[in-house]
Amino acid sequence: MIAFLLSLTAVIAYFMGSLNTSIIASHFIFHCDLLAFSRDNEGITRFYNRFGTKGTVILLAMEAAKTALPVLIGGWLMSTCDQTVLGKAFALFCVMMGTRFPIMLKFRGETSFIAYAVGLLFLNLWLGIITILVMAAVYFFSRYISLAAIAGALFSYFFTFITLDGEWVHRLILLCVVIVLIEYRKNIVLLIKGKEEKFIFKKDISYMFDDDY
Repeated sequence: MIAFLLSLTAVIAYFMGSLNTSIIASHFIFHCDLLAFSRDNEGITRFYNRFGTKGTVILLAMEAAKTALPVLIGGWLMSTCDQTVLGKAFALFCVMMGTRFPIMLKFRGETSFIAYAVGLLFLNLWLGIITILVMAAVYFFSRYISLAAIAGALFSYFFTFITLDGEWVHRLILLCVVIVLIEYRKNIVLLIKGKEEKFIFKKDISYMFDDDY
């Protein structure tokens, strides 16, 4: 029974993680190609300038929902075997695999750290909150998004031993952290060499003069 429930959790979580919220939102909500807005400072600034706080919140809510739902489903399925936390941790790992390595998009996915941070909130509220606070503090003092994500991921793993029980749960969280480190492997090299770019949000009105607006 446990093997069946874990398999079902894997299918659901990986599929939902594979969903590209930018593509979905492009067609049904924003009615423009959101893939044109890169994930760097310039792209995020242009997105915010066009759609404002409301649009940003909507997109973040969609990102959060595609992680939260499978994590909750995984926990619910495994609760029948009294393994709720294991189900949530396994679902989070599968969501991150789907987000970062979606087979439908030839394994070229999106950043998985957002999914990781959101998933931790539903895995253990305090673990998620403290991880996000650590990430925010590191970013505030360094202005490096990559360093903040790496620090948050590493801290969450060690804090897992205090907040969560179960050897397999700890192993799954470690695998999630490994995915984050793989994602930021190039940034780690740039940080070591001192060539990583800082992320500083700044108001930009140049979008008003773009032909596509």
